[in-house]
Amino acid sequence: MPKNYKKDNVYVAAKKRIQDIFNTFPKVYIAFSGGKDSTVMLHMALEVAKSENRIPLDVLFVDLEGQYDTTIRHIEEVALYSEEINLHWICLPLNLRNSVSVFQPHWRCWDPEQSNVWIRPMPQYPQVVSNPEQYTFFKYGMEFEDFVYQWGNWFSNDERCTCLLGIRSDESLNRFFSVTKHGWRGKNWLSKASDNLVFSYPIYDWRTEDIWRYVGKQKIQYNKLYDYFYLCGMSIHKMRICQPYGDDQRQSLVYYQQIEPDTWNKVVTRVQGVNFGALYSKTVVLGRIKVVLPEGLTWKRYTYILLQSMPAITRKHYVEKINTFLKWWNNNGFTLDLIPDQGNLKLENTGKMPSWRRICKCIIKNDWWCRSLGFCQTKNTYKTLYAKKQHHE
Repeated sequence: MPKNYKKDNVYVAAKKRIQDIFNTFPKVYIAFSGGKDSTVMLHMALEVAKSENRIPLDVLFVDLEGQYDTTIRHIEEVALYSEEINLHWICLPLNLRNSVSVFQPHWRCWDPEQSNVWIRPMPQYPQVVSNPEQYTFFKYGMEFEDFVYQWGNWFSNDERCTCLLGIRSDESLNRFFSVTKHGWRGKNWLSKASDNLVFSYPIYDWRTEDIWRYVGKQKIQYNKLYDYFYLCGMSIHKMRICQPYGDDQRQSLVYYQQIEPDTWNKVVTRVQGVNFGALYSKTVVLGRIKVVLPEGLTWKRYTYILLQSMPAITRKHYVEKINTFLKWWNNNGFTLDLIPDQGNLKLENTGKMPSWRRICKCIIKNDWWCRSLGFCQTKNTYKTLYAKKQHHE
């Protein structure tokens, strides 16, 4: 059964939130990925937009190149030819996380210098934006997260604006905090991004079962990739549609070669480490199940061996994070000499004590943002370490 409040279930509550959004913001757009959540979000928003005479509805789709063809077909059938949608199909060289390689921790989609090995040809539709000069804010190789933030500010054009996001708090702890940590005007499902831009999460409290219940009852078109995932035996709670090389998404890499082998062959050429990730992302090799200490080593010694095996620029990134981690604990009860090789596992996993095992596990999992050490994602990490001067800028 859908989650219920005193008066409304999540469907009724979401419809009221969307109605409130259109009453509050003169400019509204949806961030659309082709996944089940954003598809439901789009369908519900269109219902309200039509009743409010706010058609066509602006829709932002950032094409990450290395996606399933099935997802692209869903984008085409749902948004490309609809008179109710003003589609912004972005195909620009953006930096994306690659969690399956220490040699290429990020890769650049639609990189013109790699056009000979693009996973898919550049889409040729009027709605496609592939010219970097289209936006004055765009910088060659800017991060995905920075782009969507800057695009929202550009779209607002100094008016109050909101982006509807199909993010749900039960998908992960990070998403729970991103949705509920900050509120705007007393509403925890709104988050202020800038003076003019607010992020909205109208279905933040829906469960996965609520999403599929809506799809079934409303009989809306959905991405058939979910059917293939289901046939592969994947739980409905583990299915992820976005680019599959991220820290969470890499667990589904093994299914890529089963579902779309032709696309997979191109992915292997284009993105470093994906075949390795498909083989080992669910094993001890990437720290997914259990991290095993080699015989004869301490966790501290193992950490130093792993760091020395990395490319210099990746090693520099991890060393800076580790030094910051150690410095913080030095100021909070643990001098460097007192950092244990390993401690109480429960305290380590909850971030309540440091250890070299904790540091080592962060490296083995290729936890680029070092979230397991208490860090969060920053906008300028890639720019500082990897970005080089380009003639495109």
